[in-house]
Amino acid sequence: MKVDHSQLLLIIAQSGRHLAQAAVHEGFTVRVADCFADIDTLAISEQYLQLPSFNALTPADWLQAIIRLSSHQPCTLICGTGIERFYPQLAQLPANIHFAGPAVSSFSALCDPRQWQALLDELKLPSPPTRFSPPQTEPATWLIKQAASWGGTHIGTAQAATHSVASYYQQKIAGRSASVLFLANGGSAHTLLLNEQFPRAPEHNDFCLQGISNELQLTLPQRNFLDNALQQLTRRLALQGMMSLDFIITDDARIYLLEINPRPTASAQLLDDNFQLISSHCTAVNGGLPPVSCELSAVKKLLWFCFAPEDIVIPAAFRWPEYCHDLPADGHTVRQGEVICSIVLSSVVNNSIDHNTGHQYANKLLQHLRQSA
Repeated sequence: MKVDHSQLLLIIAQSGRHLAQAAVHEGFTVRVADCFADIDTLAISEQYLQLPSFNALTPADWLQAIIRLSSHQPCTLICGTGIERFYPQLAQLPANIHFAGPAVSSFSALCDPRQWQALLDELKLPSPPTRFSPPQTEPATWLIKQAASWGGTHIGTAQAATHSVASYYQQKIAGRSASVLFLANGGSAHTLLLNEQFPRAPEHNDFCLQGISNELQLTLPQRNFLDNALQQLTRRLALQGMMSLDFIITDDARIYLLEINPRPTASAQLLDDNFQLISSHCTAVNGGLPPVSCELSAVKKLLWFCFAPEDIVIPAAFRWPEYCHDLPADGHTVRQGEVICSIVLSSVVNNSIDHNTGHQYANKLLQHLRQSA
């Protein structure tokens, strides 16, 4: 199914850089609205609109940002992180904006924890024990999560949590955090990547996402189980486009499903460089399922977020290593705990790169920033 590359493309996300770069590489003209105004995104966007933090952005403001960015021209809209919270506004898009993604009804089933959990139970797909009121016994063995959130910052311990309308609770399951990136066309799904996720400091109940690697190895039964789950969920919810399913692998090899992120996720940066990310997403949204020459990437990649351990002012004319992306402008102050930039590392098949590699490169970058200040 042919994709019209002459069509104007709008991207709105908490961070739109990797989607925008993929689109420009494929020949699209791109306009971006996101929260960071990093210099890589500004360099490739025909128009750019900076948004406040999504925690401070109202649904009406989110919709108006898209309309403003379109300038009433015919265009295609792709949404990244944040669509979980703002998807009801898709029903109000003007006729000139075509949304490339799942139907609003699909978002409802995925982003409402009650609907999602009921569906998993009905399909007999394993997930952590889940409840919607605070646990009365052994709260230390439960996590509290907030609906319509992302990146792990919405996860805490039920023991020290304050309940809200958006809260739900899942029992802690010991194991590795993982995800599968896939394409779906409403009737079937195709696995693109199997990824391991690295929370920042889970031993201290800090579940913020620190990094992602595409080196996850699964047994054939585990892969068959995930494929069966994806096919069932795709058919039941008419899923369309590129998205990812998060899960946990226990030490005894069991898999527990967590959630589907109904959008192209950050893990898409771990695809092979020649993969047509935007075209494949749009083809799947339109009912096709583009052929993929190699199911799992031959190149091992690691995406790592470099957090600021203290307030850091970006030095003038700082020379960023080529593996750094989402770059802040000279003179910008990155506050303690915020992401300075993202790091993408690649390796040949026989050489592994893991979370230790991510820490090493982030520490070298921090040392270079401090020395250049």
